[in-house]
Amino acid sequence: MSVKFNEIKFSYLEVTQFTTWFFASISDDDGFATDVEFTNADLSYPSAKLMSEMFTELKKNSSDINETSLMSVLDVKKPILGRSETATALSAIRSAILQLESLHKGISLVEHLGGTYKEVVPLYANINRGLFLTDRTPKSFAKAAEQAANEGFKIIKCAPFDEVNSSQGTNRILDSAQHGINRIKEIRNAIGPDFDVLIDCHGRFNLPAALVMSDVLSELNISWFEEPLETEEHMDSLIELKANTSIPIAGGESMYGTLSFSEALNSDVLDIIMPDLKYCGGASEAVEIGKMAINLGKGYSPHSPSGPISLLLSGHATAAIEGAMYLEHAVHEYALRNVILTPSELIQDGNLIIPKGIGLGGRLNHEFIEKYGVYFTP
Repeated sequence: MSVKFNEIKFSYLEVTQFTTWFFASISDDDGFATDVEFTNADLSYPSAKLMSEMFTELKKNSSDINETSLMSVLDVKKPILGRSETATALSAIRSAILQLESLHKGISLVEHLGGTYKEVVPLYANINRGLFLTDRTPKSFAKAAEQAANEGFKIIKCAPFDEVNSSQGTNRILDSAQHGINRIKEIRNAIGPDFDVLIDCHGRFNLPAALVMSDVLSELNISWFEEPLETEEHMDSLIELKANTSIPIAGGESMYGTLSFSEALNSDVLDIIMPDLKYCGGASEAVEIGKMAINLGKGYSPHSPSGPISLLLSGHATAAIEGAMYLEHAVHEYALRNVILTPSELIQDGNLIIPKGIGLGGRLNHEFIEKYGVYFTP
């Protein structure tokens, strides 16, 4: 199965002063069209420029394009650095190809990925992005966690260690981390012992501090310790940490391709693999990574703290794998989030409802983007 590209349109939506979501809408010569998200902070514009250049090159090619031929036509040089412009652009185009192929076949994307349609995908609530709009005090963290719990989420994630920097000495790191511990304690006091609490560290610790912190988090009944150190740069340290803690270690959000994830899995660096479909190589790569993880007895939980197009794509890549864990959802960041999709994004009792239909089952609401967003040429 392959497609012949026709047109690509770029747009973005400024969600808050801290967050802007970037989208590409791609059509083929047969009149099918779909949307992808490629948000990557300061690399979003460079990623759009590279994607536009790739798209132009692919259109010049007389043959139809699939995921395999894509790499040879573009003469992509490996290895591909995680979370780079190349990783972002390729992930978006690869996902778009799969989405267009599923439209041609008249089946849902999850079926095209080898799974069966599931209406419900369990989510966990990432309260962190919404908290950027607050004073980020322990009380604010607790209030956000309570709100998510009242909305039906059973699992809450936060990134509480704002003050910590891995370049600090170990003693200073641990002193700075106390602010984060206070936030976690306030969350636990607010929602009680029956909720899972996940902690994202954004690679802020060194190994000695992470070892101490894992003991502290164990006492607070934390369900996973995410990216205490950046995964690819600190595999040896993570192996040591993993051997000395009872808390599952999660990570891998910035990595690209099955080769990188295979190394992390075979080295026993992580307990839970978290590919981000915007950077890992897209939907098919995420599914392959997830199957590898589950076959090795590891967890698979895609990283998705982004907009509704990214969440929907990640929902398909989660539903496609038996034994997948819950999927990430960034809550309370943007009140109009659900209407960015058509049909509207539907979250019920802590679950993503996958629309019935072919492809993703939904499209970017271009009337909304025309009114509130910006179309641009890279």
